[in-house]
Amino acid sequence: MGATDATAPVDAGVDSALVETLQRIEAGDVLVVNGDSRTWDVTDVVDRSIDDPSDARESKRVCRLSCGASVFGLELVAYPDRYTASLHVLATEDWTEEGQVFDVHDVEILTQDIPWVVVTGGADRYHFPDPQAAAFGEARPACGGGNHGTSYRIVRSNTVRPTYSGCKDCLRHEKPVALESVTCPSCSKAICHGTVQGGAVGAVDGLSITCPRCGFDGVVEATLER
Repeated sequence: MGATDATAPVDAGVDSALVETLQRIEAGDVLVVNGDSRTWDVTDVVDRSIDDPSDARESKRVCRLSCGASVFGLELVAYPDRYTASLHVLATEDWTEEGQVFDVHDVEILTQDIPWVVVTGGADRYHFPDPQAAAFGEARPACGGGNHGTSYRIVRSNTVRPTYSGCKDCLRHEKPVALESVTCPSCSKAICHGTVQGGAVGAVDGLSITCPRCGFDGVVEATLER
């Protein structure tokens, strides 16, 4: 009997959180994989059972990803005791990546569903609104992009999606999360609710408010949908 190499790495598979994320991916989603600078469009998703008794795999799920001229396959494979995740290069603008397969350790599904977006006439792309501009009744993209002098307007997102695609800079960097209703701790008046966005939104755990009814002025807890 051959000796077992105790120093050999053991494939423990990927963690359950990553598996759940990969299982939630749908065509039309926008992803960031392994923190890479590319932002991927999911163009197709295929789930397939594997019934071959000689194959240790039970099933696989493959997501076709597109970014410019690059096309990758994001694959989740189920074994009886674990899952594995890998990224396969199908077509690429970078010849050094041709034919490669990368391990996957992180996948982020970017949020596209917010109530209001910013658009301009004749375009096929929407932006997230700049919150400071919106507070003064102005419509500007949160990413600061767009052509100088272009006129924008704020519209409900369901009037342009899915016909329009989302600005990748807005999707990647604004990271909107839902804010549960905030009430005054003194008189229970509803103060605000909605969406909070921005690169540092994960650090928000409170809001400074002034209640127009009772005059309470202080910081209250903010509950965000993480």
